[in-house]
Amino acid sequence: MPRSSSRQSKSAGSSQAKGGSGVAPRNRKPKPRPAATVRNSKPGSQPSRTPQNSPRQKKARQTRTQLEAQNESLTASDLRFRMIMDHAPVLVWLSDTQKQCTWFNKPWLEFTGRTIEQDMGDGWAEIVHPDDLDRCLAIYAMAFDERVPFEMTYRLRRHDGEYRWLLDKGAPLHVPGHEFAGYIGSCVDITDRKLAEAAVRAKEMQLRLITDNTPVMLVQCSRDLRYTFVNRAYADMLRLEPEEIIGKPIIDILGKKALGIIRTKISQVLRGKRIEYEEVIPYPNSGQRMVHVSYVPDKNVLGKVTGWLASINDITDRRQIEDELHRERVFLRQVIDATPSMIFVKDRYGKFLLGNAALAHSCGTTADKLAGRTDADFHRTPEQIAHFQQIDYEVMSSGRARRIPEEELTQADGQVRWFSTGKVPLFNDAGVCDKVLGVATDITEQLQTKRELEQRVAERTAELVAANEKLTAQMDERNRLEIALLDISEQEQRRLGQDLHDGLCQSLSGLAFMARSLTKTLVAQELPGPAAEAARLAELLHQSVEQSRDIAKGLHPVVMDAEGLVSALHELASRSSGSISCRLRCERMVPITDNGVALHLYRIAQEAVNNALKHSSARSITVSLRLRQNQLSLSVADDGCGLPEVIHVSHGMGLRLMKYRADVIGADFAIGRRKKHGTRMTCLLRMTAAEQPPQPAFHPPLSQNHR
Repeated sequence: MPRSSSRQSKSAGSSQAKGGSGVAPRNRKPKPRPAATVRNSKPGSQPSRTPQNSPRQKKARQTRTQLEAQNESLTASDLRFRMIMDHAPVLVWLSDTQKQCTWFNKPWLEFTGRTIEQDMGDGWAEIVHPDDLDRCLAIYAMAFDERVPFEMTYRLRRHDGEYRWLLDKGAPLHVPGHEFAGYIGSCVDITDRKLAEAAVRAKEMQLRLITDNTPVMLVQCSRDLRYTFVNRAYADMLRLEPEEIIGKPIIDILGKKALGIIRTKISQVLRGKRIEYEEVIPYPNSGQRMVHVSYVPDKNVLGKVTGWLASINDITDRRQIEDELHRERVFLRQVIDATPSMIFVKDRYGKFLLGNAALAHSCGTTADKLAGRTDADFHRTPEQIAHFQQIDYEVMSSGRARRIPEEELTQADGQVRWFSTGKVPLFNDAGVCDKVLGVATDITEQLQTKRELEQRVAERTAELVAANEKLTAQMDERNRLEIALLDISEQEQRRLGQDLHDGLCQSLSGLAFMARSLTKTLVAQELPGPAAEAARLAELLHQSVEQSRDIAKGLHPVVMDAEGLVSALHELASRSSGSISCRLRCERMVPITDNGVALHLYRIAQEAVNNALKHSSARSITVSLRLRQNQLSLSVADDGCGLPEVIHVSHGMGLRLMKYRADVIGADFAIGRRKKHGTRMTCLLRMTAAEQPPQPAFHPPLSQNHR
């Protein structure tokens, strides 16, 4: 609104745009009037009392004088104009050629709550918002100086103290003869429109924020195939900024090839049809992309199609994943259909959700016809159906897998076959088991083979039992014969020893006695030569008697009593001593109650000593007999050349006989090289508590050493 040029002389801070330069200083603002005067003043009311000589009072008197002069000079047309303006729905003002406001209509005064005297001249500037005042005066002064219409918005304080936005339009006023008479202006309260525009802008910003952050590409185009809107996702896909796309022709952005692909779709949507399609489109800077597109016609208030809205989803990755999943499903279907076992999935109602070719063949149908059907729809018996339902219920209710080793199943051809089935629970997203996965393997041939094998095994077992019994009998007979042979051998040795002792030894003893008598006779006859021969013959006969006695003792060592083994070994060591030292080492007496066991131990020791004498080239032989806890140990060791590194008891008759005798009495037999030199034979016999003799109070070590 205009301000009075007289204000220039009253206040250095008031506008001077109404005269001189015609532009009000932007850094000068009017001094605000008291709130009571501004807010409580009404049209026609009197201003508050002030001193008679105050500047305000003087101005009021001048304003009243001017108004009275104006009213007196008003014509009928002027009065009619002011009456019309007082009833107009807008705020109207008039200014003179000096940029001073000379009149306000009644709506203005009612809006501001002030008197016309207060707003005359530049008084109205007191209620303009301070932030808008300089801009408002500058626009008015510039238009006034150029005598052109103007339009501006500013905030004006209403009678209730609230600042309201006004749209102020002013135009030059000419009297007849085209003489410039000032300006006339009208103001409209646009606060609600401003608020609505702000709300719209906020909504637009919110919508822009949403569209720019949604992954879906959104586009708006006009009928002339130009972009009117694109969101950030679409611009990013094209690697452009939205400002680089909006307003451009589609062909300039997408190119001829891409536009040629979608042109038919555009034609349909411009005819008012809603279009949805999937297509591979060659986008610049992005390459071939598979997109899902929806076109919606954009219509004006008259229902005319002015363009279209497009929603675009890049489904390239999704399509690749779907294609890969499809290939995997096809491959999985091929795998399960190639599996000879029946594979299936059932729901809690027993309906098949999935089944492979093996199951379909068993049911007499195809795999694609299994879904939604149950076992009752095929050739299963009621007992089989009840059995399947019971197992399925147990698996789903317990949530644990179940294996059925054998169960029968009637095939489509009526044949009954046997299957080994495993069933596993399947859980949904809520963690509830509502399905069961089953794998059934046909074991009919296996069962038949198993039964045949069991039958053959039973038959073979019976044959083996019979053969074993026969072999056992043969072994028993062989052992009996071997024992009998040993007994006969022992008896024969005893007989030979007895015959040697009682027969040959006696005869040789008689001949030796006769030879000694002959020697004495020849000595008495003084025949030294024949006497010496006779004495030599007597000595030879004596040696023969001793050798015969040793042989007899070897064949029939001793009469086996409780301590016969130790005595027999003592005699063996004594007889074996000569050029080689042979001794018996026994810490205490070792009585053996079983004469047969004692005899076998003696023969083992005898054979070991004889082998050492014949083959070892040893200088000494040691025979040891000891009893520790419940184990009897007999060993023969020499310091000779020893045996080879590896020796088998099957080599040599002597070794076989020693091993056999040890086996007969249940002893462990071993023979091998000593650590340094020589050979050691060991025979270990575990004795029961009944066989062990009572411990003597004391026995000195028994040792024999003869040379």
